[in-house]
This record gives sequence, structure tokens and C-alpha cells, in this order.
Amino acid sequence: MDRTRVAVMGAGSIGCHLGGWLAAAADVTLIGRQPLVDAVAREGLTVTDLRGHTRTVRPDGLTLATEASAVVGAHYVLLTTKTLGTQAAVRQIAPYLQPDSVVISMQNGLRNATQIDEALAGAFPSRASRPFVLSGMVPFNVVRAGETHWAQTTSGHIRVKDHPRVDPFVRAAQGSGLRVEVDPDMRAVLFGKLLLNLNNAINALTGLPLAVQLRDRDCRTVLAACQDESLALARRLGINPSRLTPLPAAAMPTLLRSPTPVFANLSRSALKVSPTARSSMADDLDAGRPTEIDELQGVIVQVGADHGSPAPVCARIVELIREAEAAGPDRHRWTGAQLRRAVGL
Repeated sequence: MDRTRVAVMGAGSIGCHLGGWLAAAADVTLIGRQPLVDAVAREGLTVTDLRGHTRTVRPDGLTLATEASAVVGAHYVLLTTKTLGTQAAVRQIAPYLQPDSVVISMQNGLRNATQIDEALAGAFPSRASRPFVLSGMVPFNVVRAGETHWAQTTSGHIRVKDHPRVDPFVRAAQGSGLRVEVDPDMRAVLFGKLLLNLNNAINALTGLPLAVQLRDRDCRTVLAACQDESLALARRLGINPSRLTPLPAAAMPTLLRSPTPVFANLSRSALKVSPTARSSMADDLDAGRPTEIDELQGVIVQVGADHGSPAPVCARIVELIREAEAAGPDRHRWTGAQLRRAVGL
């Protein structure tokens, strides 16, 4: 039987990490920018999980490309672009997809799979001939530990929508040592992930490593307030966010507000964080790139306004991130106490 063929569109930190592991049991194509492709062509690709297990894939163990046409023949296309690049990426790959192609969104946010399907509708007006779109969720952070080395820095297991079309991908992932779980209710999973991702903006505003930032009770208090507003919206929408840690989602704000020694003790088994971990939003601000804030605190503000669920703390965080984007390298790095006052807590 042919090996499962997987194309990773928008190969960056997450895409390279996934592709490096999957290459042990699948034929993997990485589609990324020229500097990345050139570096992997020279050095190969190294990936490390949170336990320190490392794998290096030789350059000839991957197909490397810069053009979207490289998705031709792939059974699965993993979309790992930032949410801001979703529409453009789908337009690029659409001419090369087949009706039996499966596109899996491995992006942050609640709305990517819907946006992908809507974008594909322009190229495939008939739903019967349209490539199949599934939601996926990557719960952990990945950092670039070297020119062609990507390392997982926080805990968690990938989830994808439970559907017969995804089974070969799950088997290939598990055969490569990459743990992927299926879930019938990805809406609840994505909302549970969003609750955790709300810390991306807080971490970015401080500029601190995640492990340091999470030891600051004021930072955690701001995150707890964002989660409270998000949980209120989830109740309005009839969503019960999935438990992605040993603690139920509804209990997370209480844990975050607890004294730091209590938080450190209770969260030790729930959240493993490498000393080098930072949020991808912090990296985006440092690099002068637009952030995904509209799909994090921004979506809580927007959807909350539509459903009568106010989110003033999330709205203020959006404002502060916009100010940081505009300030560039001279942006203010907030202490926890400053941030707490700035959001009115």
C-alpha cells in the first residue's frame, strides 16, 4: 500500500515540527519560504518533543518546495499558516487540489475551517466536488532552536475532527511517534484551545519567557479575566469548552488567580513549559509582523458584541496589542502590575 502523502502549506515552526515527525511514516512535502527551503535542503530537519526526544530527517527524506503547486498528489494538506494568511493560502492551493483531497486546519482560532471551506467554494462551486475540510488543533508551542531545528516547548496532544476520512492520517501520525487524538466536537476543542491561547497576547505584551510570565500573579489575573469573559460567551453560545488540561475549563480562572506557590504546585502536572518557551505572538511583535489578535481576544470581543456578552478586558488587550504593533521595536514591555492596571483590574 502507498504511504500516506502529506503536504504542509505554510511551513513555519508548527509546520516544520509536524512535518519532521510525520516524515518517519508518511511522504512529506514542506511548502515554505525560500530561505527555509534552502536551509533544510542543506542541513535536513531536526525536531524535538517536550521529553527531549529528537529526530533528524535527511534532506532527501522530504520534498521541499516554495510553490503551492507542490500540493498536487497529496492525500492531506495541513494548513499551518497564520490566520491572517488563510485566504491567500487557500487561493494558492485551490487550483491543485482534487475532490478527494483533505485539507486540515492546524491553526489558531475558531473560524479557520469555515473560512477555508468558504474560500474553496469559489474554485469548487459544487460541494460534491469540493475538497474535504477538517478542523485540527495543535495545543503546544514550538520554537526554532536552530536554523533547521524546531522544538516543542509546552505540553499537549494534537486533535483532529473524528471522521473516516482522517483515519489514514491518524495512523501515519501515530506510526511516526506523533500523538494525534480524534474528537467528534471540534468546536468545543477549539474553544478550549482559545482559552489557553488568550495568554499569547499577555505574554507578548510582557516580552517575558512563558515560564517567567506565568509566575507573575498579576499577569495570571489578567488572563483569568480574559478567560472569564470567554467562558461567559461560551455559555451564551451553548458551548462547553473541552478539557485540554487535567483541570476543567471553568476552573482555570480560579487556579490562575491563586497565590503563585499554589498555582505552581497545582499546575505542575497540567502544564509543562520549557524555560525557552515564548508565545508566537511575542515573536511576531519582535519581527514586526501583524499578529493573530483578531482571532484570539478579538474574536471574543466581536462575537460577544453580537450575542450580548461584553468583553471589556479582552477589548483593552486588543488595543494594547495594536499599539505594540504600531510601535515596532520601541514597544513598551509591560510588567504584570502595569498590565493589570491598564486593563482596569
